Order: sequence, then C-alpha cells, then structure tokens
Amino acid sequence: MLPLLLVVLVMLLSLNHFASGLISPLSNLPRKTILALSSRRLLSTTTSLFSQNDPTPTSSMSPSLPPVPPSATRVVLMRHGESEFNTANIFTGWCDVALTPRGVVEATEAGQVFLSNNIRFSCCYTSVLSRSISTAFRALESAGVGWVDMVKDWRLNERHYGALQGLSKERTGSRLGREKVMKWRRSFYARPPAMEPGHPHYDMIEEDYRYRGLKKAGGITKGESLEDCQQRVVEAWNDIISSSCQSDSEDDEQDYVLVVAHANTLRSLIMHLDEIDVESIEDVNIPTAVPFYYDVGPGGGVVSKKPEGEFRGKYIYDDLKKRTFLERRRAAQDPWLWALRDDDVEEEMLLKERQESLDAATIEEEAKRNTELFAGNNPNPKPKKI
Repeated sequence: MLPLLLVVLVMLLSLNHFASGLISPLSNLPRKTILALSSRRLLSTTTSLFSQNDPTPTSSMSPSLPPVPPSATRVVLMRHGESEFNTANIFTGWCDVALTPRGVVEATEAGQVFLSNNIRFSCCYTSVLSRSISTAFRALESAGVGWVDMVKDWRLNERHYGALQGLSKERTGSRLGREKVMKWRRSFYARPPAMEPGHPHYDMIEEDYRYRGLKKAGGITKGESLEDCQQRVVEAWNDIISSSCQSDSEDDEQDYVLVVAHANTLRSLIMHLDEIDVESIEDVNIPTAVPFYYDVGPGGGVVSKKPEGEFRGKYIYDDLKKRTFLERRRAAQDPWLWALRDDDVEEEMLLKERQESLDAATIEEEAKRNTELFAGNNPNPKPKKI
C-alpha cells in the first residue's frame, strides 16, 4: 500500500511541475490532446525517477581527486570571496569589510565544487575577519557540511597594512609615488608606514573585543611586512598540521582540512610550503574563492613530485564550475565605514618612515585585481605573474 501511495504522490507533484511548463505553451490545442501529452511525459518522468539508483547526476562530477598519500593530510586552502574593498581597490588589511553579492556567490560555488568532488572536511580554520568566516560558512553549507567545526585564529588574518588601510591604492600611488607604494604592496621585506593614534582606524582596531588577548600579550601590530605576516601564519599552520595529524580516521576515507584565509596570508604560506624565493613571491597572486590543496606530511612538508621553488598546490574544480571561475565579473558596490578619503590620513604619517625607492625597471605592470589562475583547459595551472 505504501509504495502505491508514494507513486501517486510523485505523480501529483510531477503533474503540478509540468502544468506550467507544458500546458501553457500548448493552450491552443484541444484539452484531450494536452492531457494525453501530459500523461505520456508524466509517465516517462515517473519511470525515470524510480529507475535511478543514485539521484545525483554523475555528468557534473569532475574526475576523482587522487588518493591522499599514506601518512599525509590533505589541506584545502582558499582565499575569501570578493569583498567590498576588492571591488573598490582599497587597502584592506584588518578592516572588517563584508563580502559583495558576487563574493557570496563565489563562496557558494566553491562549496558546490567540494560537494561534486565528494570532499569531506573534518574541521575548518578561518581568520577572525568577517569575510573569511562568511566565506567558510557559506562554502561548507553549500557543500552540505555546515556542521563542521570552525576554528577562528587571528594569526590567519590578512596582513596589517598600517597607515595605508582604508585608502585607495590607485590614488595613494599617485599621491606618494607608484614605486614606493608598489614596494609596500609586493615586497617581502618592506613594511608600510605604521598606523598611529591619529589614524581613523586606530581606535576601531585597538578597542575591538576580538583582539583583547593580543592587547594583553604585548599589543596589536601597527603594520606588517609580508615577512612579519609569514611568521604568525607559519605558526598557525604548524598548529593546524599538528592537530590534524593527531586525529585518526576509523574508516578508509580521508578527511580533509579547510583553511579559508586572505591573499597575503596565503601568499606567505605558499612561499613557505613551496620554498619560493623572495623575488618570485612578488609575482604571485591568489584569486578569490578558488580552492587548491596540498598533501602535507606529519612534519609539515609538502608531499609532491614537483621540485621546490615551484607552485605545488593542486586546484579543485568541476566541469560545470570551471567555466564560472573563468567568467567571474566584479560586482559594483560601495564599501562601508572603513573606507577613507585621501585627506583622512595625514601625509606625515604615511611618509614618516623613509623607504628606499625601487628601480623602475624592476617593477612590472600591476595585474588586474584578483588575477584568475585558471588558464585554457589546464585544471592545475601555476600562479600567473604580474
């Protein structure tokens, strides 16, 4: 009796679905003809539903990812989705800006890629900034694993851009000199001018409750070079790997670890994992919400046949989303209260620390914001150079 009721229920639901899609376009036909056509189509659909052993369409699945090497942990790294300041081309750092509508879509698409690859996460790590947390939550929810534990660590925060935070990159380059600003942005060693009490963001960050532990431990940074950023990121990475390697799986499936962070956070981590030299890291860009993974041994080293000094991460994709990654366009949306006018930050603060200018011949043209790394049909591209 129960199977018969289920069949009737499916037929009723299917009939309602086809009523708008079939009867309306055929409104000029006789009623008997319309009902006959609907019945045939309904019978075909009902048979198809009951004949499928797996309701998930396999045509959208990408090739299975290779198995995780013995004694290794597979860690998926991903930059947050597009933020308000990404679209406005503003120095972000620790400014707690939100995702744009496009960024929300990017995070959801990343989760769908996880789902299509049958990736199962045991835990997730983010920074304490909203754009990272929101991206992780939406991606996990879209992948059907929104219940996964999420650990928030300030050490995964974006690089602190000091007095530059909240300012337009383009206008600051025109104001202070492109070579000087590019050195602050891309160099491994150059530290931007420090954020001082006169900066509009100073009290906002100093009084932020999420950083109360930092204040007790010696104070909040006022500006970082990529080298400074790398030191705390590597510390966080070592803790993540140590914790992940201690968790034993009781079945044959290998759990993955997800880390959702920021452009410079991931640049500095890639530099550490792949032992990329100081000159080459200046040319590495990380796209928004495009996941890639490393297989990491118990000691924290990358398990890979590629030589050191090359990008050894592998991108995760599926055939349906790969095109979307390539065709991403930016959403236009004004940023909120963190955005500053040029004169909100005194020039004296920006120029207080003397910086040696770079040779103009060594500075290449800046790439478009958030360079896309998918090129052609190659599912595992290397980061582009700008």
